Amino acid sequence: MRFKLILHRTGAGKFIPINYQYELSSAIYRIIDQSNSEFSSFLHEIGYKARGKPFRLFTFSRLFFKGFKVHFESGRIEHYGHQVELEVSFLVDRIAEEFIKGLLFGQEIFLGDQISGTTYQVQRIEAKAKPIFKPVMQYRCLSPILVKRKRNTGGEDYLSPDVRGYNELILENLLSKSLALSIAFQNDSDGLAEDRPQIGLTVSSKIYKNGVIIKQLTPQQTKLIGYSFEFELHAPVELHEIGYYAGFGNLGSQGFGCVEVKNEKI
Repeated sequence: MRFKLILHRTGAGKFIPINYQYELSSAIYRIIDQSNSEFSSFLHEIGYKARGKPFRLFTFSRLFFKGFKVHFESGRIEHYGHQVELEVSFLVDRIAEEFIKGLLFGQEIFLGDQISGTTYQVQRIEAKAKPIFKPVMQYRCLSPILVKRKRNTGGEDYLSPDVRGYNELILENLLSKSLALSIAFQNDSDGLAEDRPQIGLTVSSKIYKNGVIIKQLTPQQTKLIGYSFEFELHAPVELHEIGYYAGFGNLGSQGFGCVEVKNEKI
């Protein structure tokens, strides 16, 4: 399930951090918690597991502001308008249902840090129609796709889509999400019917590098690197659906990997 949220700035402040993704992810968890704190704890602390890794199975787009200016020197976005939109996408209907219930209890979202921030109220929620998934689809990033690979010497590399091995890591991530979904619902299958499906990802636009800092101004501050681009994907229909609703690549629940079908506008 996917929704477009139209938010209205109700706070007097006009400045929020450029790196707002972590705060927005936390706000989504808080909204789910308002509906069902036990389920929110499961989602945040455990998640849907496969191959020893948890998957939250949701993602969200970047914010689309009406009337704004970016102040790079101070790391702030000045939102002098009042409206902002985003898309929130859930592979599991249960998560989507708890999210919507939580919005009914309290519809205010605060985005900010110890320097500046402001409050938004959810003004409108629009359910997005399900795309017709086909073996070949064209997508456009609504938030950067993050693909990471462990180094033999320790640490991780964040890969650009033009790096060798990128497609294989995208496939592994989609298959793991498929497996986590099957385990959660106690299906007998191991995810997809095919033992090892093939995918083909072809970039069809300029590639933009996006650095995102999470937990900014804390000892846990971390810089992550994703890439935004348009692409054509050849894959089983099931994998298209998983990528669309749960995000392509890693850390969907932190606001990475959200895409739209090309020719469909937010």
